[in-house]
Amino acid sequence: MDAHRFLAARKLSRSFVLAVLFLAFFFPLLVYSSWRPSELWGNKFSARPAQTAPTTQTAEPAPTHPRIPKKLWYKLGPKGLNDQTRAWTDGCIRNNTDYEVEFMTESSADRYVQRTFGPSDPGLVEIYLGLTVPILKADLLRYLLLFAEGGVYSDLDVSCEAPINEWIPRQYQANASLVVGWEFDVIVDRDSFVHQLETWVIMARPGSPHVWMVIRDTLQFLRDTMRERSVPIEGVALDMIGDVVDATGPRRFTRGVLKSMAEAFDTKAHDVEGLLEPKLVGDVLFLPGYAFSASANKYQEDMEVPPPLAKHHYAGTWKNDQGGETS
Repeated sequence: MDAHRFLAARKLSRSFVLAVLFLAFFFPLLVYSSWRPSELWGNKFSARPAQTAPTTQTAEPAPTHPRIPKKLWYKLGPKGLNDQTRAWTDGCIRNNTDYEVEFMTESSADRYVQRTFGPSDPGLVEIYLGLTVPILKADLLRYLLLFAEGGVYSDLDVSCEAPINEWIPRQYQANASLVVGWEFDVIVDRDSFVHQLETWVIMARPGSPHVWMVIRDTLQFLRDTMRERSVPIEGVALDMIGDVVDATGPRRFTRGVLKSMAEAFDTKAHDVEGLLEPKLVGDVLFLPGYAFSASANKYQEDMEVPPPLAKHHYAGTWKNDQGGETS
């Protein structure tokens, strides 16, 4: 091999090595930069999202967001706010000025769900848009909002008794990706109630696999109802679903969260029941009943119970024959 050919071969070899090094360094960056938010929940919602919780209770959870976003979500019915709900929501907004606030209407919520979930699962959008019972749609919406963007979801009949920034103890703020409060937990007659999380206030980081479990189970319940009753989603009526609380509300939420935690952390329900102070298990922070549901929990008389963080005023606009406001 003459010198010219040797130098040419050497130059070609060096170019090949540089090309390999270039690809090794930049290919992961190109893949990462092409990732789309819709991939968070995968295709057709047939599986849990790509981001999953750790598999052991002692594992450090991988956060989907550095903190729970400072965004406060409300859902308006067709009649909007009345004097009472305006006073309660105004109080929360006034005491949490560092929070972005969004009031979703029926039309803006429909557009949001279409825009956010349509590219990855038109079937989910079809079910959501087809629901005609207001409370079923409102329940599903709160889970979708929290999964997609995170933040704080609050019903209109909730007053903030303390600033939202004080709801999570400082030692748990870094790792809590879902914050839930017991509705029924410490009761005198323990045989007369079922442990149940409330859903009038929920805090979450986006992409929580526990919220996803609730969404998945809610959608499956609605599909099962359609099949059993031989009706399209538009035909699912209030008298077909039994108890709303069990179908899409607090009990559905409770079962979904605990099922997800059992899979992720091997958590048992009794591990988080009977709480007298906040308890973090994995990435889920459980707040005692007095935090969001003080009136429904009865503690020993000699116990000094901390003040509530939020108060539910039980307006109950969904408790009618239509399952909520329709006009």
